[in-house]
Amino acid sequence: MRDWATWTLCVLAAALPLAAFVLVLSVFSAGDQHLQNVIASKSFGDSILLPFPSSRLSIVSLEYGGWVFAHIVLCIAVASYFGTLFFAHASPAANGPTPRAATLLLYAASLIGTLAALTLSADRGGEVVLAPFADLIIAPFYYFLRAAGLSGQFSGFGQDPWIFLSVAVLIPTAFGILCVVAASGLFHHDVLNRRAAGEAGWEEDFAKCLLALKTYTGILSLILVSSTLTARAFFHLVPSLIAPPGAKPAPTDAIYIAYKDFAAVLSTATGVLFTMTLLASFAPGLILLLRDAGGIVKDHSHADRQALMERLGLSDLRSKLGSLLRIGLTVASPALASPIAEVFQTL
Repeated sequence: MRDWATWTLCVLAAALPLAAFVLVLSVFSAGDQHLQNVIASKSFGDSILLPFPSSRLSIVSLEYGGWVFAHIVLCIAVASYFGTLFFAHASPAANGPTPRAATLLLYAASLIGTLAALTLSADRGGEVVLAPFADLIIAPFYYFLRAAGLSGQFSGFGQDPWIFLSVAVLIPTAFGILCVVAASGLFHHDVLNRRAAGEAGWEEDFAKCLLALKTYTGILSLILVSSTLTARAFFHLVPSLIAPPGAKPAPTDAIYIAYKDFAAVLSTATGVLFTMTLLASFAPGLILLLRDAGGIVKDHSHADRQALMERLGLSDLRSKLGSLLRIGLTVASPALASPIAEVFQTL
């Protein structure tokens, strides 16, 4: 029971960056976070939109759907991979892997359900949305679509852009959460079931956990890069409807730039969130492994330490530096994805 509780707490750590993200951005989002002044300006109207806005909305929505589809396929493949390994690594004890797998699914469903409740039940009748997550991610674009007279284009959603935007956020988020929970659950299952330091063969388990950490980090980083790019596509739905600078006379340019900059900031912040999520997903288990590493340095000979380093592929300075560089790039990839995409878009 104690191991199960420890494992559960380790997996729960993966949700901390999301909670901190919502809290911190809510605190620092002083001012016109919904861009209401832009919407209320005399310049705002049908003239700011690209020609045939309803058709344009269909195009950008389909484009975003393509990003979501690719993200979902990738998430299903990765979640299946982690799930298969989870059952393969589980011991044939009486309690087996099934209770822990059920715990992971329950945890993921609870987190997804909480986000859905905070989003779909938000009070959006006035100028303030009473739900921090929805207030940050959905409200600015909802108010734009409503003010631009495009609500009628969402007939499949009761002519309510809020429902469309909520679904557009929640579906890829749900699949991303599933992958994060599966990766964290698998890694911490491996770590907590390793042989204790000093037992016969514990060095082998230690090396396997570190090698698994490198593999799982790389795979989950791919999912979180996909999540960042999908989020970026969502945040650029509205800017894609506005006539860009030069297409129409100013001050329309200022409106386009305001929403473009807003989308860029949210995209970058989301990438940083996913990098922090990557770290939090494996941090508790890594701390336990570092504790073992301290024992290796203290209690084992230089020859034993060298043998373990060779097993990990870190026997010389070049391999150590190369490994650190690869790990750094893997961890930073979600945070770098949006700025790099912005650079390629301007070329």
